[in-house]
Amino acid sequence: MIQYELEETAGFLIYRVGRLLRFKAAQFFRERNLEITPEQWVLLLQIAEKEQPLISDLVDKTANDHPNVTRLLKGLSNQGYVSRTVNPEDRRCQHVSVSEAGQALIDEILIDLISEKAVYFEGLDQNDVATLNRILKIVLGNLEGR
Repeated sequence: MIQYELEETAGFLIYRVGRLLRFKAAQFFRERNLEITPEQWVLLLQIAEKEQPLISDLVDKTANDHPNVTRLLKGLSNQGYVSRTVNPEDRRCQHVSVSEAGQALIDEILIDLISEKAVYFEGLDQNDVATLNRILKIVLGNLEGR
């Protein structure tokens, strides 16, 4: 019989950490009476980093499929955090941008969220976190390349 301890595998630990990060982010938003999901928040930040990205760019960046990104954007749009405009060069494509309300939300809570997440890395120094990021990027690249 093969000796296999699931809870000691990197895949299991990454999965657990990812789920707990999403849970803690959702809890953070709920405690502030914000009707935004962690997935919508990540999408909002990615839109803010680019200047009017195409929805198709967000599909690639978030590793979500087009229908899911469209659903997330609809929620953000309904709350007034983003707006969509048709690409004048190709009417089949839409650009998305962060609205004033969306930018205000980012400005209001980003620092608090970063502080909240800093607690998750207690016991690690900057080199540990840099090493963790480097390793996760390698694993991500390996997964995306297959």
